[in-house]
Amino acid sequence: MSQVVIGTAGHIDHGKTALVKALTGTDTDRLAEEKSRGMTIDLGFAFLNDSITIIDVPGHEKFVRNMVAGVSTIHIALLVVAADDGIMPQTREHLHILKLLNIPQCVVVITKIDLVEDDEWLDLIELEIRELIEGIFTDMDVVRTSVTTGYGIDELKQLLEEKAAAVQQAEELGFFRLQADRVFSMTGFGTVVTGTVISGSLKKGNIVEVLPGNIQAKVRGIQSHGKNVESVQKGDRAAVNLAGVETNKIFRGSELAAPGKLMAVESFTAHIQLIDELKKGLKHRQRIRVHVGTAEVMARVYLTSNKKMAAGSAGNVIFKLEHPAVAASEDRFVIRTYSPVTTIGGGTVLTTFIPKGVKIKNWVSSLDIDPVNRFTQLVTTFKLDPKTINEWGKLIQMSDDQVRQIVKKSNLRTSIHSMIYTDKNLNECRNLIFNELECFHKKYPLREAMGSDVLKQKTKVSDHWLKELLNMMEAEGSVRSAGPGVALASHKVELEGGTAELSGKMEQLMMGNGFTPTTTTELSEKLNESEKGVLEILHVLKGKKKVAEIVNGVWMHSKIMAKLRRLLSEHFNTQSEMSVADFKTMTGLTRKFAIPILEYCDMQGWTNRHGNVRLKGENL
Repeated sequence: MSQVVIGTAGHIDHGKTALVKALTGTDTDRLAEEKSRGMTIDLGFAFLNDSITIIDVPGHEKFVRNMVAGVSTIHIALLVVAADDGIMPQTREHLHILKLLNIPQCVVVITKIDLVEDDEWLDLIELEIRELIEGIFTDMDVVRTSVTTGYGIDELKQLLEEKAAAVQQAEELGFFRLQADRVFSMTGFGTVVTGTVISGSLKKGNIVEVLPGNIQAKVRGIQSHGKNVESVQKGDRAAVNLAGVETNKIFRGSELAAPGKLMAVESFTAHIQLIDELKKGLKHRQRIRVHVGTAEVMARVYLTSNKKMAAGSAGNVIFKLEHPAVAASEDRFVIRTYSPVTTIGGGTVLTTFIPKGVKIKNWVSSLDIDPVNRFTQLVTTFKLDPKTINEWGKLIQMSDDQVRQIVKKSNLRTSIHSMIYTDKNLNECRNLIFNELECFHKKYPLREAMGSDVLKQKTKVSDHWLKELLNMMEAEGSVRSAGPGVALASHKVELEGGTAELSGKMEQLMMGNGFTPTTTTELSEKLNESEKGVLEILHVLKGKKKVAEIVNGVWMHSKIMAKLRRLLSEHFNTQSEMSVADFKTMTGLTRKFAIPILEYCDMQGWTNRHGNVRLKGENL
């Protein structure tokens, strides 16, 4: 069973750490400073049983950033409210953070009830809590406790175990990710990174990538629940011993991930929600703190509609970070003001890239919050250069299996070579190709086909996608291949009117030259026609197999070539070999043309060069 993570939240001195100790027997205040000051500064961890981890987070305002790092991976919130204090400022702020990070379930624990003798007061506290929390969580329970008398502890423990057992763990299709919340060095072991596995699994001996930094490291050992294990999976607390990376290269905010799957980014698009209690709106280019995973990074927010967002409003924005941080699509985050530090909102990462050529503000504003709808939008953007399943996995930080799942939900298409596209994109690209070919044939009616490279340049369709499209169109009968080019299936080259008359004259000239070939330039001069026009007709005649191109720009009539073939056959009927001199005597050609014509005969398989003589070819 995957680990279920429970995270505490609540105001300072409301008894979170004492409650965790009463539930688990573990004192999560591990730092000397925490002991001396009587407050939790950093994250603490305890285990309710082998499948339930409790994260104890700080309640003091100065340490909310650590609190954000703790709740970013939890399934159930444990909101602690002291009976003698009731709802306090950090209670509200922590509640905002839980809401912003989309924590689905909450158990409210009223602690220190031994300090209150009036049951009506407790009822009033509970009523205020329920009113405050209404609409935030899909499921909420309230338990009254006292760690001094032990009242309610067993009831709470049983409730947490029941809720943990009912947590629905989605099928794990993702790659390994662990957000570092502690990094230290152990003598004899080296670098150790602790955190919660937020997706995928990790085995001893695996290679991981440390981000930011793109450092490859080998997993020397793994601990979970204080024991050495061979592997960990989603939800597990893990201490990962790494080889090949120095401790000072990793910090809270770093992430361990499967190699090549994630990257540290300097900007990302996001959908944000501002809290209702915000006194001032959020301004365009305002400097803020972004808490994503276990990282805190300064950034500027770029609004895509107005110059200011009002309290309680939501919208799509761009964050430009002052230092690279790891962010992936669908990651939740919290934003806080620069100074004084207060929570102002939070949101979800939409993309970590902006395609070239889009109108940025319009494109970002239109991005859908729903990941399935958004993926269709992204695929549509890459109309002329669709990405493969693997390429999309890297762009949106998903495994190949996750991409396949979202393709299935989106009713998108996948080509033979795994390129993802929409029906609309396909039709638009096919029309683009058809129209370009149609224009080409109208402009050059005597050309058999349009070169594939020219078609690519005109349509701006990527090479791989163009090949797929042409294969589809050829299969459906709308286009056909013609050597290195492509043509509409309906296109036929016909010599009519003046071109037919001109082609007849060209054939007569070539026939009259006998075995002496004719160049394009000579034909152009003798017929007083442009070389371009003559060349187009020659290519039509070549397609009809009436002429042959000996070398570039040098032509002979096919009837003359047939006569030459007969002469060669007659020669080899009585002779075993033929010299260049023999060939010149046979044809009356000078060496200028005899050599290229012999080389053409070699290519046709009529002759076979052997040293300075020719032997009979296999096709003669």
